Amino acid sequence: MTTPGVADARRDQSAEWILLVAAEGRGFQLAASIRIVLMVALCFVRIVCNVCSAQTSQTEAPSFRLPDAARPMHYSLDMTIIPSEPVFHGIATINLQLRQSTKTIWLNQKGLTIKQVRVKDEGGSYRTAQFEAPDEFLAVKLAKAMGPGKIDLEIGYDGTLNDKSVGAFRKKAGDGWFVYTSFTPIDARRAFPCFDEPGYKAPWSVSLHVRKEDVAVANGPEVSSTAEPNGMMRVVFKETQPLASEVVAFAVGPFDVVDAGVAGEKRIPVRIITPRGRASEAGPAKAATAELLSREEAYTGIAYPWDKLDHIAVIDLPFGATENPGLITYRDSGLLAPAAKDTPRRVRAMRGTMAHEMAHQWFGNLVTQAWWDDTWLAEGFATWMAAKVMDAELPEGERGLSMVQARDRIMATDAKGKRPVRLEMHSRAETEDVYDGLVYQKGAATLKMVEDWVGADAFQRGIRSDLREHAMGNGTTAELERDLEQATGMKVAPVIDGMLNRIGFPSMRFKLETGKLVVDQESVDGGKAWTMPVCFHMEDAPRKCEVVSIVHAEIPVQGAAAGGQGRRNLQTWIWTNAYGSGYYRSVLGDGMLDAVVGRGYLELSEPERLSLLVDVKSK
Repeated sequence: MTTPGVADARRDQSAEWILLVAAEGRGFQLAASIRIVLMVALCFVRIVCNVCSAQTSQTEAPSFRLPDAARPMHYSLDMTIIPSEPVFHGIATINLQLRQSTKTIWLNQKGLTIKQVRVKDEGGSYRTAQFEAPDEFLAVKLAKAMGPGKIDLEIGYDGTLNDKSVGAFRKKAGDGWFVYTSFTPIDARRAFPCFDEPGYKAPWSVSLHVRKEDVAVANGPEVSSTAEPNGMMRVVFKETQPLASEVVAFAVGPFDVVDAGVAGEKRIPVRIITPRGRASEAGPAKAATAELLSREEAYTGIAYPWDKLDHIAVIDLPFGATENPGLITYRDSGLLAPAAKDTPRRVRAMRGTMAHEMAHQWFGNLVTQAWWDDTWLAEGFATWMAAKVMDAELPEGERGLSMVQARDRIMATDAKGKRPVRLEMHSRAETEDVYDGLVYQKGAATLKMVEDWVGADAFQRGIRSDLREHAMGNGTTAELERDLEQATGMKVAPVIDGMLNRIGFPSMRFKLETGKLVVDQESVDGGKAWTMPVCFHMEDAPRKCEVVSIVHAEIPVQGAAAGGQGRRNLQTWIWTNAYGSGYYRSVLGDGMLDAVVGRGYLELSEPERLSLLVDVKSK
């Protein structure tokens, strides 16, 4: 089928040919009249084609991404959950803004039994609508075209509490059953119909009908609890700020609730939620939040954005944690431990995980990636921030070492050529790789390198600007680059784009000549030259950075002397990865290694010393 753009061009060419013939045979006035008629006709054809194309896209099931014809403005979830029973019941009410006229509304569901769908337009009453539920989608068939404008969907459904730690699932411990959720990246659709993409953020109101002996928690604080017949109760939670569906969360079961005081600028309430009987294991977790949260608020310049903070221990969770706003989930063995068996190593690992998940409250939740190709904006930032926050607990001489070690490990992985940080996502299968370690660690290494290059204060200004600009919305890599460039006055985009979109890294071969540092780079992916800031620490000089973007470069270094020249005929020592954060391997030539090890080593910072050692070892 010819694309609309090509068809329009051909129609325009035909019209011009007809007009030329008319001008020759009947005169210019007649030609002008025909031109007007044809222009009107062409406009009509284009409108008809656009309408037909839009109607086709509305009726055909999406391949993966939802059409942008409707946008959720608010969700209300009313669910009945009894953990000992495998089926739960729900009603989802979604307030929509239709962006155009449509007869079909597409949203996501997976494995749900849809019982009924009703539709109400603005000022009207609910009417039953037809629906289909192919694969991972729900198509609501409207009796007549509606929009643009506001409408409400009410969807009654049943869902299954699985035992696979995905969607809404249940676990048994002793005689008790517990229900938890794990939705990232695309499994909220297993628990309720929704627009299950990160770009669709909206406020959520949640009500849970549970047994009166169970405890129910969700993203928002509880606002009421009302007794119901048959030993049930209805628990209503405060409406949330705009959230993506993947971080909506709830839990039901026989929990203990440990009061962990208040934290942050707004003194929000903090709790540790444990399986019943394990409250005594929550001591270190109880103590951690106030210290860690205050450091993250201080860096971002933004108070913790949500109304409460619960840390909940999930029985046998197969991964570490998930950053749901107000209800962060953790593997139980990571969050809890009997005091008699606990160790400082476990406590530090727990605090590191908590720092990572709490960093997500700004990077991922307050500002959410617009699509999954930018997942690094959440995971890379949280990894980088957690390292910064945890460094504050170390002696001065140990700070920064963890990031150098992480850089070395991820470069070893990156050299194998597996994947870049940013990948397009077109299917469920492709999203299974969305949380690859490269997304976390190379993303964090990118941030650390750029921070050291442009300067910590300027970098922080750019980050704060980006958070404020996109608060409660979505952001992209391009927007982050723009905000950093405005704050720093430096062209960071070529560096960041290369780090995120290419596989591997360069090896930089350095040679010191009098007055200049010669750089020749080779890429492990065999591609073109990288654009990379090369920072160096030189004898009797402040640290300096120069951006290298060609295979062979010469960097002026005033006062540098090669072997046999200069003071006492000694070669100037220079280490070519100042701060230890450059994402490249340094290969030193012509006596440079002997000079820096022999006379400069004690002048290097601890991260620089470690980066020197790992680069020498990697040769």
